[in-house]
Amino acid sequence: MRAGLRVVALFVVYSAIGFGGDYAFGLLAQDRDSVAADVRVRHVVESKVDVVVDVRPEIVADLRFRRSGECTFSLDRSLTISARGVTRFNIDAGSGGLRVEGQQGLEEIEVVGVACASVEEWLDELLLTLHENRAGEVTLVTHYPERRRRGGRRNVAQIDLTVRVPLGLDVGIDDTSGEIEVVGVGSLWIDDSSGSIRVREINGNLTIDDSSGGLDIQDVSGDVEIEDGSGGIDIRDVQGSVTLRDGSGGIAIVDVGHDVVIESDGSGGIDVRRIGGDFMVDRDGSGGIRHSDVGGVVDIPDDEHRRRRRRRRGGR
Repeated sequence: MRAGLRVVALFVVYSAIGFGGDYAFGLLAQDRDSVAADVRVRHVVESKVDVVVDVRPEIVADLRFRRSGECTFSLDRSLTISARGVTRFNIDAGSGGLRVEGQQGLEEIEVVGVACASVEEWLDELLLTLHENRAGEVTLVTHYPERRRRGGRRNVAQIDLTVRVPLGLDVGIDDTSGEIEVVGVGSLWIDDSSGSIRVREINGNLTIDDSSGGLDIQDVSGDVEIEDGSGGIDIRDVQGSVTLRDGSGGIAIVDVGHDVVIESDGSGGIDVRRIGGDFMVDRDGSGGIRHSDVGGVVDIPDDEHRRRRRRRRGGR
């Protein structure tokens, strides 16, 4: 018998309990020396109305041993569901990278995940569940082991996700850590704790609440509203207005159709160019403010005002 990884059992369980019930898919893979890993994907329909949801599992598992870093074990899987009747797709992600891409002509939502763990038995706790409410919103939820510490140190347990949705579908993201990249969706909401965020081609409004990590935003047809803790912010090509509250980090804003309002800025330089409307800075801590080609009114704190504020804080 050849050494190494060998898949000896594979089964798919499908359970349908009508509307309000669960759809469950399971997959079992093992080799001759390891404990079987059971990775489940469950679809929960919470709506009480007559909504037909086409759930088609396309799960491909390949248990591999990765010796680089702390991610020793991984499991690949994918899930495809119909996008018919879906008004918004939400992603409740934990640890791991996330890419969301809108594609022209796509009639389904495709989720591809890579579960990665430094402890093998944690693979069966890295789960995905889908929930739908009566408004047509579908939420993808990632689940993680309750305890991720072993031997006095924190181990790795994460899920990297790639999600493809129909072009222009509204998307909401609640993320803990890891890089986020989104392109080609409708209105977009992001609530993120840490990790860089890169956004392109948003056909609607963009709202971001971010604790730390750089923001790179380009080509938004609607308004942009950002609350950011730390990290540089780069915003380009916005047809609507930009409203910003920032803790620290440089801010660069170029080519905005309407107003740019910075309600508060802690530290870091501000560079604004080619603004169609007004440019206003309500409160600014430290760092220079530069602006050019502003079509409307410019209202920013002058140097004397900022010096008085620093003196009140005990500075010079």
